[in-house]
Amino acid sequence: MTELSYEKLKRNIAEEEVLGDMLSVTFKCPVTEKIYHAVATLRPASPMSHPLETARRGFRTLLGNMLHGERADAATATHDRAAIEHAAVEAFEAVSSHFAWDESRKAFVDAATVEMPLSDFDRQLRDYPLTGQWERNVAARMLAEIVAADGAVTPTERDFFEGFLNSEMGPLDQLVKRGKLSKLDLEECRPASRATLLMLAYAIAMTDEHLDASEQARLAEYGKAFGVSLEREELIRHWAAERVVENMLYGCYADGRLNDDERTRIEQLAGNIGINQALVAKLDVKVRKRLGAK
Repeated sequence: MTELSYEKLKRNIAEEEVLGDMLSVTFKCPVTEKIYHAVATLRPASPMSHPLETARRGFRTLLGNMLHGERADAATATHDRAAIEHAAVEAFEAVSSHFAWDESRKAFVDAATVEMPLSDFDRQLRDYPLTGQWERNVAARMLAEIVAADGAVTPTERDFFEGFLNSEMGPLDQLVKRGKLSKLDLEECRPASRATLLMLAYAIAMTDEHLDASEQARLAEYGKAFGVSLEREELIRHWAAERVVENMLYGCYADGRLNDDERTRIEQLAGNIGINQALVAKLDVKVRKRLGAK
């Protein structure tokens, strides 16, 4: 399988625009002409040595598309071409679930044209998206509470949040200082979006080595406040866990291959969040098919 690169995406990039420290990209299917917009943070390319780093990057880009807005430094940054191309690849990861590689066209096409259905995670995001500033702010505060649940915020976690928070939401430390969301805050979110909010919180919690007891307790509080049954919550948790594994696989396949050490590490990390080796193998086939594996 060839590396997922800017060169490989050229036939799909309809438009790209630098907006301060963000890159906005419009990707287009050459068959259906359906378009997908995505944004990514412009930053120097750097190798990622841990599968969970690739999982976080995938969610950082996804959340950037869901929550981004005007940024305070939008008029100050300049970036070279390499950084722009790196960001375009990262932006594509946020919408890659809607595409599959078509070897005959040497381009990614709408996955629906090759009968590749969306995952439960992506279907939930599509059918029940967050709407309005209130829900976006609640999402940001929920995720901040999860990363701070163990009592400490690491530099890696701060960097992760900087990739999608806008100036209106404020930095991670400011969100943490606001304290816990109340039951009334959570209940103000539309019933249709509550499962999406809980799913995102589970996903971010599982991009750590282990799901801490403090994180599990707060997630349970969210589920109760949202009126989500235990059975439904377990299903949502499973959707999030699958997406974490998919993100790890996508990231490791970015260079065109998945080596034995990466596979072993992913299987171990997947086991920590309830995904067995058989399901990892199934997700691996799905990812390779989307990216154009032989």
